[in-house]
Amino acid sequence: MTRRDFLAAGVALALAPSRLARSSVKIAVVADLHHGLAPDAAERLDAFVKATLGREHIDFALQMGDFCHAKPESKAFVRRWTDLPMRKVHVLGNHDMDTCDKAAAMAHWGMKSRYRAFDQGDYRFLVLDLNHFKKEGLLVPYSHGNYFTDNATHNWIDPEQLDWFERELHRSKRPVIVISHQPIGFAEPEKPMPPEQAQILNVIQKAAKGNPRGAVALCLCGHMHVDRLAIVDGLPCYCVNSASYFWYEGMQKYTQPLFAFMEITPSGMLRIEGRSGAFASAPPPASSTVLGRSASISSQEFSIHVSK
Repeated sequence: MTRRDFLAAGVALALAPSRLARSSVKIAVVADLHHGLAPDAAERLDAFVKATLGREHIDFALQMGDFCHAKPESKAFVRRWTDLPMRKVHVLGNHDMDTCDKAAAMAHWGMKSRYRAFDQGDYRFLVLDLNHFKKEGLLVPYSHGNYFTDNATHNWIDPEQLDWFERELHRSKRPVIVISHQPIGFAEPEKPMPPEQAQILNVIQKAAKGNPRGAVALCLCGHMHVDRLAIVDGLPCYCVNSASYFWYEGMQKYTQPLFAFMEITPSGMLRIEGRSGAFASAPPPASSTVLGRSASISSQEFSIHVSK
């Protein structure tokens, strides 16, 4: 090797980590498949897996909750997901605890922790578990469908996890993407932000002032079975539509399996490649109280907040 070759190799090695660190994060995303409720959930997952395997590069696959019931008949469904040859991220959804507790759902999937943090590219991802309800002054974790109860408020974070979340935001050296099944940043039209969401948003806003470098850049959720973007004090909050259906007086099935491929650039742009479909029967009537109702996931791009 000549001196010139040696110096060139050294420069290439020095630059390589920087180039890697500045690459986009590419995610395959599916939400609310509802195996155990939606009769064709397995076929919809198969379509997602086939499309994901056909991509040139995916950093991780993300299922955003309401995945399946922890029963023997869903083992093959879970295995189809587990066999994907990339990092896989689970999020607990409320219906995942219809027939069991959280520990059993997680064991069925091979999920190690109900909430977690991980780094990918230039971003830190925080995955939350908002599966708790409040009733008569008590905070109760979802288990065996117990959240189907009157005189309760739903989708709360627990104090232990909230403390962890706040610490993560204060110490993060990268912009943060928050992932949850239930919504963060979605109020009904002409109504205040629900208190369980306001609690989390208050922590996000407070942490951003103390640690702008690690401020939350984006919140992603499922649960609502709509295709919707909300902006809360400059923070984009995006709901990924269900893979399977919208609920209105029963299951209003989509003709196509819905999922998305997302690219988050280092400069702070979210690009969403969605999938178009239609309602299998007559679409539900329009409603002023349900925003974003659609049988598709829109392809779009928008800026997310990234402090320089």
